[in-house]
Amino acid sequence: MFQEKKDKTPEENLAIAKIQVMMEDAFGLFGAVSGNMTDGQKNADQQRAKDWFESKECEFWCESAGTTHDHILKLFKNLQNNYRTKKITREEVRFGIRRLEKKI
Repeated sequence: MFQEKKDKTPEENLAIAKIQVMMEDAFGLFGAVSGNMTDGQKNADQQRAKDWFESKECEFWCESAGTTHDHILKLFKNLQNNYRTKKITREEVRFGIRRLEKKI
């Protein structure tokens, strides 16, 4: 039986945006601010973002987005693996992250 997904609430959309930013940071896809960052700062921020996915804070944002921590962790790890094994490019990672709401 086919069921339409309900529209996301503003709170769920905010939570999805937070998760997207953390995913982009974990892949080193920083915004405009990165031009002023040293390589050491970029690496530290990237590692902090990767570690965030194993945190209670991530669990909170996943629940707020209307999904489970396990589901987001699986999506994140799949992206990491596909990128690391060169199955997808950096641009495809960014595209996938920006379409995250379609997977939730």
